[in-house]
Amino acid sequence: MNPIELYQSFYCIYREKNLTKAGKILGLSQPALSLHLQFLERHRKEVLFRRTSRDLVPTEAAKRLYVQIAGPIEALQRIEWQLKPKEAIRKLKLGSPREIFLETILPNLSKTGESFQVQYGHPTGLLDSLKNEEIDLVISNQKLNVTGILLEDLYKEKFVFVTSKSICLEGDFPFHLHTKPKMEMIQTWMENQHWFVYSEDFAIVRRFWKINFDSRPKLKEYSVLPNLHDIKTALEFGRGVSVLPTYLLGKKSTLYTNEKDVYGFENQLYLVSRVEDVDFLEEKFQKFSKWMNS
Repeated sequence: MNPIELYQSFYCIYREKNLTKAGKILGLSQPALSLHLQFLERHRKEVLFRRTSRDLVPTEAAKRLYVQIAGPIEALQRIEWQLKPKEAIRKLKLGSPREIFLETILPNLSKTGESFQVQYGHPTGLLDSLKNEEIDLVISNQKLNVTGILLEDLYKEKFVFVTSKSICLEGDFPFHLHTKPKMEMIQTWMENQHWFVYSEDFAIVRRFWKINFDSRPKLKEYSVLPNLHDIKTALEFGRGVSVLPTYLLGKKSTLYTNEKDVYGFENQLYLVSRVEDVDFLEEKFQKFSKWMNS
């Protein structure tokens, strides 16, 4: 077997400390890469790695060898990159909740002229699409602890209590009093309002209720709209209350918001990719983070 090929395999194994990860980078199976390592150790007559339950630990011989070959191999990689025909620019294939994409990503992405494809959905479904290589990146509002994926903290969305403008004019509205209203009074008032909620399990409202009243919501009247944009529209044209992210409200919103008498909450968003797409993740993370936090 060509010794140069063996050294290339060793270089990648040394950097990844894992045969499976190195194999994905080189396009080789784990057994094939393990065979390369065995041939190289016989060729050099020295043990290069100690195996643990999870990873490979380089020996002193491996460390000396890596110092000798890293420079030449990286120089060859640069030459190869310069000489090979340039590949077509990779299309951005992104999975995201509809609202966060429309409000923070799309206005900026559409200006770049970049080609993209978007799939809307919930984290679990988008993760399946990611693993099936139907999309390459996911914006998720859940921390997905799954083997083979990477996560970067992208953005903290803040949710606050909101009401239709007409409700503020009613006599029993608790937030226009000269003194801070008691939480028991606020809770009773809220229980008697018409709520616009995201789902039947009150997912967003439930967290707001726990923070403020340390209990589960007991709403008497509510309508379900599984889209935050639609909830905002219902509040603007109708009469009701809800909990919405601040990025949806903007400076010109007609809705009443309250962050003084009742507490909102923050929710961490993540940018998720497959392990082998770490470079693509880092490239897009810089842009998305800038767009969403500006």
